[in-house]
Amino acid sequence: MTFIQKLLCVAGVTFASLGHAHGADAVIKRGYVENRYGQLHYQMAVPADAKAKQRTPLVMFHQTANTSLEFGKLIPEMGRDRTVIAIDTPGYGGSDGPKEVPTITDYMTAVNEGLKNLGYGTNKPVDILGLHTGAFTGIELAIAEPKMVRKAVLVGVWLVSEETRLRAISRLPRYKTSVEFFDWFAANLSRLQKTQLAQNAGDTDWGLVIADSLRPLIKREYGHDAAFSYAAKLRERAPMVTQPVLLLALNDGIRQSTLDSKPLFKKPTLADFPNLQEGAFFTAAPELGVSLRKFLD
Repeated sequence: MTFIQKLLCVAGVTFASLGHAHGADAVIKRGYVENRYGQLHYQMAVPADAKAKQRTPLVMFHQTANTSLEFGKLIPEMGRDRTVIAIDTPGYGGSDGPKEVPTITDYMTAVNEGLKNLGYGTNKPVDILGLHTGAFTGIELAIAEPKMVRKAVLVGVWLVSEETRLRAISRLPRYKTSVEFFDWFAANLSRLQKTQLAQNAGDTDWGLVIADSLRPLIKREYGHDAAFSYAAKLRERAPMVTQPVLLLALNDGIRQSTLDSKPLFKKPTLADFPNLQEGAFFTAAPELGVSLRKFLD
């Protein structure tokens, strides 16, 4: 059996094992909702307490090329006292995606359609949390739907010079076939493993996130293309967000960028966690939950 065949077998078992999970007081279920690309996959944590269900729901948007799985224990943590909906970006995880390279506006429009098909809107608002690419999607959703989006949490805001942005685009890997994609993945696996060790993410948690990130195959960089293009107009778009914004800065490689983005927003609040990396969604969910609740509630 080739390396690729073994990898696909492992990934298949991984995806099949993703059943219902239980938080302290919440049950996480998975579902699909219609949008322009087909079906949008999401995880939903619903609190057991009736009063908690009355709080504004929290919608999460992940980074490229991961899926909603990367929010880990933060989903059940926040799901203890509100509904949480963690969406797979179109083309990632279990969500159908575009045939061509999309824009951040395309992503925003698709998830907006999905949320409205779930019943959310002007009369049923949501709070949002976006990580990296998801932060850009969240910014655009907040601008497009000022009455639907009540508050926004942005984790990792990529504010960079034009030189840095163009260099990042030029370094994106390109794959024409699935074989080329898996060759790239095999060559970069040791680097990904070092990232896992640095973040202190659990072995199984990390494995699930990485396996799920393989599903886009040759379209894996679509999200990076969209995000890196969007970064060129971030300074123009961010001031258009009228809602309160919590900038949650982690030691994620772009922490300083997140800190520097604060003056761009009309109503910013900063929560800085220089000792926490992205694995904090698994390892420090209660700590993050304190800051989130302080802002959202």
